[in-house]
Amino acid sequence: MMLGPIMQVKRASKGLFLVTLMLLASLSGCFGEDEAVQEGVPIVFQIDYQMPEDVVLRSGEWHEFQLLGNGRAISVPTDVMLFVDGYIIPNGYAAVEGESINGKLLLTPYVDEVKLTIVHDDGTGDTYELAVTNGTPIVNGKEWMDKMEYITNVCPDTTQCGGYINRWMGSPNPAFERAASFFQGHFEGLGYETHILRVFDHGNPAEPESLNVIAWKRGRDASCVQGMGGHMDIMFPGGPPGGGTYEGAYDNTGGTVSMMLFAKAFVDIEVECDTFLALWSSEEEGLRGSNAFANNECDYCLPTDKELRFYINMDMMGISYPAVKPTGEPYPYHAWSGPDFDPDVQDVEITTVLDHVHRNILEAPMDLR
Repeated sequence: MMLGPIMQVKRASKGLFLVTLMLLASLSGCFGEDEAVQEGVPIVFQIDYQMPEDVVLRSGEWHEFQLLGNGRAISVPTDVMLFVDGYIIPNGYAAVEGESINGKLLLTPYVDEVKLTIVHDDGTGDTYELAVTNGTPIVNGKEWMDKMEYITNVCPDTTQCGGYINRWMGSPNPAFERAASFFQGHFEGLGYETHILRVFDHGNPAEPESLNVIAWKRGRDASCVQGMGGHMDIMFPGGPPGGGTYEGAYDNTGGTVSMMLFAKAFVDIEVECDTFLALWSSEEEGLRGSNAFANNECDYCLPTDKELRFYINMDMMGISYPAVKPTGEPYPYHAWSGPDFDPDVQDVEITTVLDHVHRNILEAPMDLR
């Protein structure tokens, strides 16, 4: 294959410019073709190694970008999450300091159009209107359903179907211990600092009061902490109010699987505060597992000298997959909280309910220092 003539560029930028063209060549064909960048025009902004006007963004999926030029900046709308060096940029605005910045874009599932703005060092700007299509979100219904079936199904070879059922506390119960080891291995395999928290307060080590899986990811600000959790135990057979179950699909294998998927999604994301992801036990006996984490002193328990930014509890989770909208499009993952304040209003923003419960009902302190 014959290469077209090499463009004449200034010596200082020649190496970077040629590398950029080489990256572009695998997408646009040979040098010198009509689709190549016009001679003498620098490539300022790319998404997924393509020119922005050629890109179709997929909701819920990662898209890489590069912006060149000291003093330039990228601005994204509120329904597009902007990440630089693995950290989310809350205000959606990032400036180039040096030669370039490399980052990622993540569209929420509700986005149907995106307008990105590149601000130049002279104050002018270029706006790109990008096409959007449905993608496979980093936390998606199919993966959730597959994991649910693996955990709750029973077959002769449990290496093929999981069969992590009968997860009630006490007795002792080998099935619960087996499941807890499986969940612990999931977090450890993803690289989290993972611990088993056992609490005995009745003098019988064979029947632990609680057994919790605690996974930590350290943040860049050691003065604050945040977290998510859900209980992995289920109501024992014959227990109230519905008689108990051997699989606990709704209460709370659904929340347990959600925690596993969020842990997977968070691997490549850097966090501001020290972050815990937890699977509690003994919830059905009175929140004993989470209380043990909050009220005991250990290296991996909830610290009392840091600000608690938030805690999200994943309990009795329902996923719309494989249901689809009348248009044939999949429903996005949606956090819904109930019962609502108003029975005539079907949907209440989850943060509204959480703030009301934690601040007004529980009167929970938000700063533990």
